Amino acid sequence: MTQQSGNAKEISLGEDFGDVAVNVNGVRVEVRTDGSILAYTNGNVKVCPVANDDGKAAASAEPNIGDKMPDGTVFAGISPDTKKKMYATPADASLTMTFNEATEYAAKLDAHGHQDWRLPTKAEMNVLFNNRAAIGGFDISGSNPAGWYWSALPSNEWVAWGQRFSDGYQGGYGKDYPSAVRCVR
Repeated sequence: MTQQSGNAKEISLGEDFGDVAVNVNGVRVEVRTDGSILAYTNGNVKVCPVANDDGKAAASAEPNIGDKMPDGTVFAGISPDTKKKMYATPADASLTMTFNEATEYAAKLDAHGHQDWRLPTKAEMNVLFNNRAAIGGFDISGSNPAGWYWSALPSNEWVAWGQRFSDGYQGGYGKDYPSAVRCVR
């Protein structure tokens, strides 16, 4: 199928086509099945943001909260602690876990091509809570333990900081009780 896109003609080959190489106007472009692109040109190369699930390219180079990234993570907002972009896993961990289990789980998580996952800080938990609808997948039932999420902040030897996603309440929660986990990077 060919469509006109601006001044360029768009050719759609489908999902199962495999690696593709195109030679046009003295430029060779190779598109790989892993999503990587090689461009052989003496001209400029412009990188545009990935298309979202609706198949339309994002309007700006900056992602919007809730945008699914090419690696499968979700843009969650700006971390109040690092002032950098923060990405979340697209879903909670499959099981609730104690604080120590959650900390260990995040440290060992190898997902979406990244190994730098961690529990969110207390301030980052508020970002996740405030953006929960756009990010998606949070348990907002308020039930215990699935509706509560661990932060990275221990209060003392027995208590760590958690947040309930039904109403945003934050408070100390016994480290030995299970809670939900959503990792960030």
